[in-house]
Amino acid sequence: MKEYIEKILHQNVQIIPYTDMEQLPLSYRSGYDVKLMTVGHHKALLAAPTEKTSLTVLRKQQHQMMVYTGLPCVLYLTDMNYYTRDALLDEGLPFVWEGHQIYLPFIGTLLDDHPRRGVATCAQISYLTQKLLLTALYQGWQKVTVTKAAKNLEVSKTSITRCFDELEAFQVPYLTVRSRARTITADVDKKAMWAKLQGILRNPVITSYALKELPRGSFPLSGLTALAHYSMLDDGGFPEYAITKKDLSAAGISNDMFMPAGEDPACIIQKIGYQIPFGNGEAVDPLTVVLSISEEEKSDPRVSMAIDEMLEAYVW
Repeated sequence: MKEYIEKILHQNVQIIPYTDMEQLPLSYRSGYDVKLMTVGHHKALLAAPTEKTSLTVLRKQQHQMMVYTGLPCVLYLTDMNYYTRDALLDEGLPFVWEGHQIYLPFIGTLLDDHPRRGVATCAQISYLTQKLLLTALYQGWQKVTVTKAAKNLEVSKTSITRCFDELEAFQVPYLTVRSRARTITADVDKKAMWAKLQGILRNPVITSYALKELPRGSFPLSGLTALAHYSMLDDGGFPEYAITKKDLSAAGISNDMFMPAGEDPACIIQKIGYQIPFGNGEAVDPLTVVLSISEEEKSDPRVSMAIDEMLEAYVW
């Protein structure tokens, strides 16, 4: 215990038996091996569970030991998974994971002796991170954690953790990092937030298919067709629809459905990187519509006016 902590902190650490055990409930005295740890001028309990304990119980008892003793309580864990590790980091709970990592927020320390990941340098924002940012803008997220964001987007906490890593790498101002507890807070001025995000957002369209006929199933409107749906723009051309990669195979699109070059298709199917639930689902969300329209199309004054009309009516 002492050797590992000193090895990682690169300083002397004093660890002695905790002598005021009567301050703790009887179940805590038998459930934990409790030491008093001194790092520099900082003192803290070092509590090692004597048997396998659930994350819910660890959270509660760690907090109670801090209340009973008036000292920070550091959980000393030898058998822990990355899900528990991420939860403790997310909630700012101090721990030592033997052979892996030390997290002591009360002295500003996060050290990893067995790194799994770091904040990578990103060349381009991922589609899930873009979906997260736009959802935060639409819904006006305030101090949303990894756990809550994962629930809102119905994805794993690991996926959201990677999104937060990207936001940190891109230095997105809506991500707050405090003692490794990270949250997203959207700007109350949606138009201002949209303007600040323009530099990192990408076109959601992965590829487009010109088809001789409509594929089976129903799909949300996309591109200029969606813009016409949200505004007074006269689309006038062939309809455009959006489909995700996940739904593409179920749509039954085959090579014999592709329209030869130079001929007018029955429709355009745009494979997009994400979908955000919006309104009645008849069209993709307005901000994704804007991102999917080419700069050449936006140079048309009618299209530009329709975009402004759509955003004023449905977003701002």
